[in-house]
Amino acid sequence: MALVDAEETYIELIFKFFQDNNETDNVDFTRPHVRPSLRYVYPMFMFLHAVIGIAGFVGNIGILFIIGKHRLYRDQTHFFLGNIAFADIIKCVVVLPITLANLLIHNWIFGSFLCFFLPMIQCFPIHASMLTYLMIAIDRYRFIVTPFKTRAPTGLCIIGVWVAAVCVVLPYAVYIKFIDLGAILGYRFEGVGICYVNQERHIEEYIRAMFVTMYAMPLAVIGFLCVKVSAELKMLETRPMYSVHYSSNTNSSQVTWPEQNGNVKNDSSTASNEYKPKHTYHGNNNQDTDDDIDVDKEKRTQNYIITMVTLFAMCWCPLNILILVQYFVHENGDNTGHFDITYITFTWFGFLSTCTNPVLFASCHMSDSTKDRLKGYFRFSTRGKQKPARRGKPDQRREFRI
Repeated sequence: MALVDAEETYIELIFKFFQDNNETDNVDFTRPHVRPSLRYVYPMFMFLHAVIGIAGFVGNIGILFIIGKHRLYRDQTHFFLGNIAFADIIKCVVVLPITLANLLIHNWIFGSFLCFFLPMIQCFPIHASMLTYLMIAIDRYRFIVTPFKTRAPTGLCIIGVWVAAVCVVLPYAVYIKFIDLGAILGYRFEGVGICYVNQERHIEEYIRAMFVTMYAMPLAVIGFLCVKVSAELKMLETRPMYSVHYSSNTNSSQVTWPEQNGNVKNDSSTASNEYKPKHTYHGNNNQDTDDDIDVDKEKRTQNYIITMVTLFAMCWCPLNILILVQYFVHENGDNTGHFDITYITFTWFGFLSTCTNPVLFASCHMSDSTKDRLKGYFRFSTRGKQKPARRGKPDQRREFRI
């Protein structure tokens, strides 16, 4: 997809098309032609993208299988993680092949429909992943820091995420133009066209707004909420055990905490009707009810979420920066080759995030014994070889912490 200045005419585009395709008498324009700058390296990029696509697809299918088999979807965080895995599957199956074909093929043979909708197809799963990360951060903040507030329905949040992701990419169609060469030049160009971005409408303003609202701002909010949640978990870890019980029949609440002399002190106060469910906070690792907060478990989950968001942001940062500046750096004969190779490399680096999530998910949920065995296989640790064999009842721990 090319960029066109306001003063550039359709005829100039057609002449440029012929200039880029020499010896037009023997050229079949209805067949795909690799970009000249990628003619000798495109097999390598095809192989790298195929590896990422297959690995990401298999890994995220595994995430959905585990979440469904062990019923982890009952936890809201895992339900959101399943939505991220679904978005990554869309990236691997739909977005990655179309994007790779667009970056490798010089002539546009995909028709007018894909010309207008290609930017939308490329962007909306990425925005859906970012918004889902934001929903996870907000949900965990409400659960840890303000536990007496009702958590938003997960299904409704996911529907809102996908609707918002589709809505923010709809304006892309306004900036796209398509020239049907078959209607102008005859049957030899049937199905061939020129798809380009008309900069007359100042698309760079829209790109800057998208970068701020769908990348920089969500990351800033996620970072702030993660810091607040981590600080609260640290306080809960060092805080002495106390319980807050709210009665569902009355407006009274009872707070129980230990005194310095070891006696238990009770206090009653009036609470509003919205604080009906019971929540118990513990500074240790015991859990009495489903509403209790297991600090160690929540700390592991928090570290997992922070690592996942960081890797996602790092993978897509180079491509977002390149898209942000490409409308200020005009391509010419001297930099086109470098730009094409840089763009396709950054694209591959962005899709790498579809493979990091399954690895993190597996490392977070596998048992300690399995981790020790894997470390021994890869020679990261010798604890498995030095540990003496234990007698008695074998380890009955489950492979996945639910």
